[in-house]
Amino acid sequence: MANEALVRYTALPAETGPTWAPDRLSVWPLEGGQYGIDAHYHGSTGAARAERQRERLAGAGLDASVRSDDHGTILRLGPLAHQAVWLALEAFLGRPLVS
Repeated sequence: MANEALVRYTALPAETGPTWAPDRLSVWPLEGGQYGIDAHYHGSTGAARAERQRERLAGAGLDASVRSDDHGTILRLGPLAHQAVWLALEAFLGRPLVS
């Protein structure tokens, strides 16, 4: 049985089932101190993963659009203020581990 100290440092995801994190994540600056984010999802589950992540972001108060291209599905956010970028990144990747 794993104890709390071990669980805090494990590399395994806490969530079971499909991986919701994108296959590629791009952040770029826009005018006026704002940013855009594209999350790219590939493979046969890409569209479902992108849609699930859109729902998770909506739960954090962030609106995103989902579209498909020749390489998969792209979830786009922006323009976002600096603080909203951090909220979005935490929604994509989870909150940082605290030691």
